[in-house]
Amino acid sequence: MLPLREVLRFYSENQMVMMQDTKGVYSIQEKLYELEEKLDAGQFFRISKSEIVNLKKIKRLDLSITGTIKVILSDGTETYTSRRNVTKLKQCLGIKG
Repeated sequence: MLPLREVLRFYSENQMVMMQDTKGVYSIQEKLYELEEKLDAGQFFRISKSEIVNLKKIKRLDLSITGTIKVILSDGTETYTSRRNVTKLKQCLGIKG
């Protein structure tokens, strides 16, 4: 297992949970809900039903008119937060409005 500071995100794909760092993508045994319970809430945030990101690896956020947020990670990976988590993500990152 890699040090958690190296992890960009955890996500589900094809009924498997994947862990991504800057060097690659690996399948892991834990379920996302198990990871969410174990991970430090100050460092990791569940942006959608199928994804948890490392807050320290977020490079940029792009806010759209439709209310979603594109999350760009430090390696250039782009993903989206679900609408129901937009407000919580903004609060977690200290973004107002």
